Amino acid sequence: MTSWRRTFPLVTAGLLLVAACGGGASPSPTSAPPETTAPESAAPESAAPVADICTNPPKAEGTTLTFASYGGAYQEAQRKGWLEPYSALTGVTFQESEDSSNATIKAQVEAGQVTWDIVDVGNDFGLDAQADLLEPLDYTKIRKDEILDGFASTYRVADITYGVVLGYNTEKTGGQVPQGWADFFDTTKFPGKRGFWDYSAGGIFEFALLADGVAPADLYPLDLPRATAKLDTIKDDIVFWSSGAESQDLLGKGEVAMAMIWNGRAYSAKNIDNNPVEIQWNGQIVTADYFVVPKGTPNKDAAMDFIAWATCKENNAAPSKYIPYGPTNKLAKADPSKVAELSVSNINDTTAYFDDAWVVENAQLLEDAYQEWKTR
Repeated sequence: MTSWRRTFPLVTAGLLLVAACGGGASPSPTSAPPETTAPESAAPESAAPVADICTNPPKAEGTTLTFASYGGAYQEAQRKGWLEPYSALTGVTFQESEDSSNATIKAQVEAGQVTWDIVDVGNDFGLDAQADLLEPLDYTKIRKDEILDGFASTYRVADITYGVVLGYNTEKTGGQVPQGWADFFDTTKFPGKRGFWDYSAGGIFEFALLADGVAPADLYPLDLPRATAKLDTIKDDIVFWSSGAESQDLLGKGEVAMAMIWNGRAYSAKNIDNNPVEIQWNGQIVTADYFVVPKGTPNKDAAMDFIAWATCKENNAAPSKYIPYGPTNKLAKADPSKVAELSVSNINDTTAYFDDAWVVENAQLLEDAYQEWKTR
C-alpha cells in the first residue's frame, strides 16, 4: 500500500512513463496529498554497484532460489519477464510458490525453517515493524538511487506499481457505466453481486468510505464504524474472493456484476480471457508490490543479486510486456502497448493512496473490526 508521502513519485512516474512511451492519459492530480506518516528507518545508500550486474549478473550454476508471489497472470508475467531470463543468464534454478503470505514469512522465520528466498509482498509488509522477520537489503548491489523516491527502504524495494480498481462486467451492467464506488454500492441502479477481497487491509474499508463521500485525502485515520455501516448496506450481495485469479474469474464469468480488483487482473479478464470486462479508474487506489528477503535464508547473497538485477533500469519493466503493471525504476520504460492501461497513467483527482505506516501500525485494529463486521 502506498503511503501519502509516496504519492508524488507515483504521479511523476506516470508522467515519465507517458512521456517516454507515448499514448495513455496524462495524470492530472490537483495536488499531491500531504505527508501524514513518519519516515521509515533510512536504508543504507547505494555504494557503487557491481558494474555489470544489470547486464551480466554473477553465474550461479547449482543454486536454487525459491520465489514466492501471487500466482496467475501476475506471476506468469514475473516468470517471463524476470525468472526465465535470469535463469538463462546465471544458471540459477527457480522454485516457485504462488501463495505469498505475510503470515507464512512470519511462521517460517519464527520456526527457523525458512524455505522462501525472495518474496513479492504487498504494501502492508516490509516496514520497520517487521524488522525481526527480514534481511536488510544490500544496497551495494541494488541501485537505490534509480528507484522511485520513497520506494526503497531498509527491508523492501518496490518492484511494480499497480492500482486497486473498480472492475465491471458490461453484460451485467446493462450498458451503463458505473462512475465510481458510490455506484458500486448502489444495487438498485446496478443490480447484481459485488466482489471484494477477503482481507481487512486490502482496501475494503477505504472503498466503503469513498462510496460514502469521504475525500481521498481524508481517508486516514480510517473511520471503521462508518465504513462497516456502509458495507452493511450491500452485505447480502457481497461475494468474497481470496486470490487474484479468483477475482478475475468471478468478474469475467459474470458471477459478480462489479468487483474490487487489481488492474492487471481486470486487464487479463478482458484481453486474455476475452470476457466483457472494463475498468472504472475513478476512485482507484494506486499502490506497489515489494521484494523482501526473509531473515535466515541460506541463499541471502544470491537473493540480493536477483533483486538487484530485476530492479535495474534494463530489466525492471520486463513484466509490463505481459501485464499492465508499471516499473519502479525511474529510468525504466514500460511496454508502449501497456502504457494507457497502467495505474499511474490514469491518476486523477479521485485517486486514493494507502497509508502504509498507518495500516501496519493498526493491523490488529483493522482485522478485529473486519472479523466483527463479517460475523455479526
